[in-house]
Amino acid sequence: MNLKKLALYSSVFALQGLSNAIIPVLPELAGGDSGGSAISALLFSGYFIGALLALVPLGILADRIGNLKVIRFGMLLTVFSGLFIAFSDSPWILGISRFLEGVGCGAFFPAAFSVIAEWEDSQQSLGEFNFLLNAGLAAGVFFSGMLAEFGIKTAIISFTFLAGLSCILLLSEAGELLSPNRREKKLTLPESEKPVRNQQDTSLLPELKNYMGKAREILFKTDFGKIWGITALLYGATGLLTANYTDYSAGFLTKPEIGLAISASYLAAMLSSLIAGRANINSKKIIRTGVILAAAGIFLSVKLPLLAFFLIGAGGGTAVIGLITAVSRISSSGFAMGLFNTGIYAGLGLGPIFGSFFLEPFGYEAVFFGSALVLLAVLFVELE
Repeated sequence: MNLKKLALYSSVFALQGLSNAIIPVLPELAGGDSGGSAISALLFSGYFIGALLALVPLGILADRIGNLKVIRFGMLLTVFSGLFIAFSDSPWILGISRFLEGVGCGAFFPAAFSVIAEWEDSQQSLGEFNFLLNAGLAAGVFFSGMLAEFGIKTAIISFTFLAGLSCILLLSEAGELLSPNRREKKLTLPESEKPVRNQQDTSLLPELKNYMGKAREILFKTDFGKIWGITALLYGATGLLTANYTDYSAGFLTKPEIGLAISASYLAAMLSSLIAGRANINSKKIIRTGVILAAAGIFLSVKLPLLAFFLIGAGGGTAVIGLITAVSRISSSGFAMGLFNTGIYAGLGLGPIFGSFFLEPFGYEAVFFGSALVLLAVLFVELE
């Protein structure tokens, strides 16, 4: 593996591992018996809300100032957030740190995908990148559960250290290798184009307004809005379960067992993504299959956690292939893909918070079942 891939691949593994290392120890970080499900949901969702708010504007910024600068910013923010989470017990500091960690994620991914798109072996590299993305998510929950007996924050500290090493790589010559083509293009710009480029770069606000206009058009004049809604509901329902399952299963699952169960969902997502990507089936059927698998996993979560999370991961990994394929038929632009990703983070960020209002009056099982039924309702949505 060359240095530029090592810098980017190690970064996505550490970033995703750190983001998920918090999940098996959410009740303890929320204050144990003195905390509550609302604080747990806030700590879980703060990350995704930060990413949701940062994803599109920082993706636009990466086009303006260069991908490498934004990638470095994202990883530095991730490391500092991890340090605050590792060495603070204040719910306020933990919540703000999770939010800023999410902003780092929102900075990292649009720029990282843009870098990979410029490589000669971009398709192969994208597959490797997504494999390590899911591997990091799985490793985060698995090692957090396994290492909890040595200290609640052992895994968080470990992945923060890995993220720090990746930052060093990104700040070194290895990082400079990530975007040589972009630098060469800037040097060979025709003189006639430079004043236009400089004039356009004077203000970000008009460009943002232009992008918002495009967003309104694509959301309301195509099937994109329906696809976005399905995505948000899918990840909202599965995020609600994941955020609250540690509390729910405290009486019958140990920390290693909950870490193993949740990590199984990421293994299933890795496998199902490969299968769905090679399947000769239209996107609508792929989406429906994924939704049914995910809903089945939520229903089974009260009795068979390992199988349940495997089905949830398989459903998410399957559905996302169909959803991305459907979006690409409308528009394959980076902006459209970034807007699509906001649906994922909207679901993961807002689903657990919205669901937490119903936990006390109805209980965990009723809320889980209700979210599964809402998810199944998307089967009646017609896509062209």
